[in-house]
Amino acid sequence: MFGMVAEIRQQFPVPDNHFSATGICIRYINNKPFTLSTTISPLYPTRSADEMDEGVSQLVHGSPNMCRLNCIPPLPPLKTRWIGLNLYIAAAVAASTGSLFGYSVGFVGGLLVLPSFLGHFHLDVLPAAELARAQSLVVSSWIVGAFFGVPTGIPICSRYGRKACLIFSAALYVLGTVLQVINAGSALWLFEVGRFLNGYGVGAGTLVSPIYISEIATPSNRGILMSSFQVVIQGSAVIGFWGAYAANAAIADTSDLQWQIPVAIQLFPGIILLLGTFYIKETPQYLATLDNLELVEDSLCWFRGLPPTDVAMKREAFEISLTVLSGVRRQAIHKTHFLREALSAPIRKRLVVGVGLFVVQNMSGMVALNYYVAVIFLKAGFKSVSASLFLTGIFGFVKLVAALLFMFLCVRIYGNRFWLLWGTGVCAVSMFVLGYCTATMSDPSDGGSIPSVVRATFCILSVYVYAVAFGVSSGPIPWNVCSEIFPSYINAQCCAVTTCTQWLFQVVVAAITPLLLASIGPMTFVFYGLCNVLGMAFYYFCVPETRGVPLGKEMSRVFGHEDFKYEVYDGVVEEVEDADDDETPLLGSERKRRRSSIAIVV
Repeated sequence: MFGMVAEIRQQFPVPDNHFSATGICIRYINNKPFTLSTTISPLYPTRSADEMDEGVSQLVHGSPNMCRLNCIPPLPPLKTRWIGLNLYIAAAVAASTGSLFGYSVGFVGGLLVLPSFLGHFHLDVLPAAELARAQSLVVSSWIVGAFFGVPTGIPICSRYGRKACLIFSAALYVLGTVLQVINAGSALWLFEVGRFLNGYGVGAGTLVSPIYISEIATPSNRGILMSSFQVVIQGSAVIGFWGAYAANAAIADTSDLQWQIPVAIQLFPGIILLLGTFYIKETPQYLATLDNLELVEDSLCWFRGLPPTDVAMKREAFEISLTVLSGVRRQAIHKTHFLREALSAPIRKRLVVGVGLFVVQNMSGMVALNYYVAVIFLKAGFKSVSASLFLTGIFGFVKLVAALLFMFLCVRIYGNRFWLLWGTGVCAVSMFVLGYCTATMSDPSDGGSIPSVVRATFCILSVYVYAVAFGVSSGPIPWNVCSEIFPSYINAQCCAVTTCTQWLFQVVVAAITPLLLASIGPMTFVFYGLCNVLGMAFYYFCVPETRGVPLGKEMSRVFGHEDFKYEVYDGVVEEVEDADDDETPLLGSERKRRRSSIAIVV
């Protein structure tokens, strides 16, 4: 067999090109991927070992009937390839799910204190305890809906495609908004149902949007495209906050338009997303699961702006198909389910990283600041509610600037680990300073060493510095990393686990923060500072660098798993070899024959 390989090499000399095709894989020849191709469907070989021996022999003697050998040039560097405008349009449409998220978070705080809203639902006559409970239900119904929307998106993403999940997200969001706006009576429960459906759509959107963007992006521009999701979230949150602020200032308290207009604005991003999904195409990774290479090539042509005859595009489509189908076939051979896959070493390590990123993100204190920053400014000496709200609005602008800074600058100059470590360190220091300043704010001079005005200034600056540091580290990077580290065939399920973690810990932090403030006061911020220190340790020891790493086998190497089960070209051979007797229809003797016939390493 080694002589045959040498003869093949002499008969088909391609010193600078790759041998590649579909079917049974023969690993590497002279460090080049080499594949024998049967006329059978890709990655589903049915020929016996003897037939493969005969096929190699016939190939050497020039017979085209049994096998064929395709010579495909290597993929040119991505920086030399022109990326089509459609890629950025599709990424913008998918990132608009962030506007559903951001605006809902940004406007609800101002909505709950609008006099017209309180009067319409008769909340202004409730005792303080009942009012707080009613307002809490309005907020929590949205978060609960988002939490349950994430797992609902799993089967839609996996079975019907990423586009279908985007449509599902937009449709539910629009329906929930309509229920909130058309509420003619004073039944708060109908408004809460609308908020629940609204959040349900947001949950599904936060699952599918990062997946969609990561699957259509190239390694060189994946960082900036993924960062657009966070930019849209922060920008929409700013619009939501100032929209409610403007409605309060410009519209009479007796008019229902004061609260209905901020609510109705939610329709715009929902409708834009719904209409945009009819223009964009499905991702190549999902189309690869359909075992149709032509669909994958057509999708890549659209995203890359390349002609159907482009050789580089064909090679990229071929590699995507092999990567995805090898994972699908592995599940079929081993009869695996998601839990077993999740507990396997290659996936378990990635899940630990993904879940840990979102735990640190929420325990770093940003959720607490989002809800209580206005109270912090009041305690800092700004007794006017309007002044406190104005500073809160500036806080939103700072977060938006940080997101833009990360998108256009940070992702280009250093890797994810650098920003995670340095950003989280600055967040920890900011929280410690904030805790000290708020703890001593009531004292006139803290022994005469630090004037109160200086402490108030440091209090405000620490909040804004924290916002910038968080915005270039733990804010956007968890979304980016989790969307790119998992294999395509279980990407939706794994991202659902990490996204559910994000929503779960949002609920946890929102619930424990008022209890911490009531029990330990300013030490709450010291607690979150310590959480940032622990987060730095997690980032340093557990999170690898993924910036610029291509999806697939290269990402597997980053996590220390170079076993051939996840390799593009030799996954088929190793999957058959590694299968247990009770997990594959092949008999032991047949498995040995096939192993000796096709597992060639030169």
